[in-house]
Amino acid sequence: MTAVAQWPPRARDTRAALEAYERVLGWPLIVDDAFVSARCAFVALELAPDAVVSTTCSAFDAVTMPHAVGADLLVLVGRSDLEQVPALTDGHEEVVVLVAAGTASSLASLEGVSVDSGPGGRLVLPPSPGRRWDTPPWDLRTEGPCALPDGAAIESALRTALRVFGTPSP
Repeated sequence: MTAVAQWPPRARDTRAALEAYERVLGWPLIVDDAFVSARCAFVALELAPDAVVSTTCSAFDAVTMPHAVGADLLVLVGRSDLEQVPALTDGHEEVVVLVAAGTASSLASLEGVSVDSGPGGRLVLPPSPGRRWDTPPWDLRTEGPCALPDGAAIESALRTALRVFGTPSP
């Protein structure tokens, strides 16, 4: 028996995605500034489709970069021995990559890169307007979270992507 009605969650299935965040990943859901259940988040989105759904960065570090850099990073990581690096896009503006909690501090010093971590950090999630998963944070074969890489595992590829797109790194 699965915890989520539709597995894996489809991109346009808001209810399944919200259930996966809550039940499979164990992420708290926040609509605007209120912590809510997946059910309440779904109702809020039905009433206000432009509402913003987010979560805290307690279970991961969120590494944000310009879209071109992020797209190149994902290609480089795909060619490496890393299994899966969850990533979401914000239109064609930014890419956000998720790494293991507490491991991205060295990446924050790279120009053009920002890191959100801990319970005070926030990540805006799909189905919020403009957000979509490039690579989801759940394992598609099993109903569970994927293993997040250590921030150090993507650092070399990120530095290469930054050099390619003209953003110097220290």
